[in-house]
Amino acid sequence: MKIHIQQEIPSILILTALLCILSICMGNALKKFDEKDPLAKPEGLAFLALWLVETIDGLVAQSMSEKVVKSYGPYIGSLAMYMLCANLSGLFGFKTPTMNLSINLALAGVTWLLIQAAGIKTNGLGGYIHGLFEPMPFFVFGNVISKFSPLVSLSMRLFGNILSGSILMSLVYTATGLASDILLSWTGLSFNIVGIIIAPILHCYFDVFSGCIQMYIFVSLTMAFVNSELGD
Repeated sequence: MKIHIQQEIPSILILTALLCILSICMGNALKKFDEKDPLAKPEGLAFLALWLVETIDGLVAQSMSEKVVKSYGPYIGSLAMYMLCANLSGLFGFKTPTMNLSINLALAGVTWLLIQAAGIKTNGLGGYIHGLFEPMPFFVFGNVISKFSPLVSLSMRLFGNILSGSILMSLVYTATGLASDILLSWTGLSFNIVGIIIAPILHCYFDVFSGCIQMYIFVSLTMAFVNSELGD
C-alpha cells in the first residue's frame, strides 16, 4: 500500500521544532535573567519573552477578563505564535501549513474543545446538556448544530483566505511570466522581470498583511466564543 505524505507535513515539523527551540531558549534566557538580577532591564530573548507574555496577557484581559488570563493566556499566546509563523512561512519557501484543511481543523478542534469545556465548567455537565433542549425540546437539533458551527467557521475561514491568497499569487506569477516572455522575446531570455517588480507588493498584502489579520481574527473569535460560554 502506497503511503501519501501531504506536502505541508515537512513544513509543520520544521515549524514546530523551531518554535519549540525558540520557547526553550526564551525560557532559559528568562531563568538566567531572573537569577542574575530581576530588577535589571531585560535584553535579547528575555526582553522578547516578557514582551510577548505582557502583550498576550493584555489582549486576553481586554477581550475576556483579568481573572482568566492565567487560564487561557498560554493557549492564546501559543495559538497566535504558531498561526502567525505558519501563515508567514510561505515567504521563506515553505508550504504554508494553514493551506491544509486538516491543520486548520486540528487548530479549530482544540479551540472547539476549549469552548465546550468552558460551557461545562460554567453550567456543569447537567446544565450544559439541559441547555441543548432550551427553549423547547425540539430545538435540540439546531442547538447541537450551533455547537459545532465554531469548528466549521474557524477552520473554513482560515483555510479559504490562506488558500485564495496562494492561488491569486500563483495566477500573478503566471501572468507576469507571460508578460515577461513577451517583453524579452527579442532577447531570447526567459526571466520573469515583471514578477520581481509586482510580486513583492502583492506578497506584502496576501502573505504578510492577510496572514497577520487571519491570525488576529482566529484568536479574537476564539476568545469571543470561550468568553460567551464563561458568561463574562
